[in-house]
Amino acid sequence: MTRLLRGVLFDMDDTLFDHNHATVCATGAIHSEEAAFACWTPDELRRRHSLILELIHEDVLAGRLQIDEARRERFRRLLLEAGASGPTLDRAPSLAMRYRTEYELGWRPVAGALPLLAALKARGAVVGIVTNNVKSEQTIKLERCGLAPYVDALITSEETGIQKPDPRIFEVALDQLGLAADETAMVGDVWRTDIAGAQAAGLRPVWFNWRGLPEVDAGVAQVPALTPVEAVMSALGMI
Repeated sequence: MTRLLRGVLFDMDDTLFDHNHATVCATGAIHSEEAAFACWTPDELRRRHSLILELIHEDVLAGRLQIDEARRERFRRLLLEAGASGPTLDRAPSLAMRYRTEYELGWRPVAGALPLLAALKARGAVVGIVTNNVKSEQTIKLERCGLAPYVDALITSEETGIQKPDPRIFEVALDQLGLAADETAMVGDVWRTDIAGAQAAGLRPVWFNWRGLPEVDAGVAQVPALTPVEAVMSALGMI
């Protein structure tokens, strides 16, 4: 018999926090201002930026790069890919600062995130976040986007030294929240880290498939959006 759901874990970026929107805003500004990037469309710049970000983010999580250093290196690599050389490469630090400013201006919760969290808390659910990121960054996002009052625990790969999809990071979250795996769901947008990781840890996965990607496992509940709240609550098995 399936146990009553008591807790829900969430991924952070592009699940509760709209990282995609903030990135579109920031790369759009950079594209319009940096002549070296005129060789690409805004979409292509965003794609290349995302790929480099993922690679460098691994170095940040592993402690090989500090965040500010990683931000500068990200744009140095982008400029190199665009064919820049010499003094143009010296613009990497200023581009990193400009990107960060625009990125923060674009911060917002994913549509429906706040009503969903409020509904979960009204039902008495325990809410946690499991994220492959650093604590300081995610804490600021939670506070500025109004998500913090609904979150009982923030579990980061930085603090635990473990990254999703390793089931041990989910086990840390369960321990902190006083939950059992079979009474806890995990909602996330990335199959490899969020859904496969949740399955390995014995959680109930719910795939937030906002990108409209092909179905991977028909046995896993999925939602295309966090609205309407009732549809998400139904996918979680709470109504």
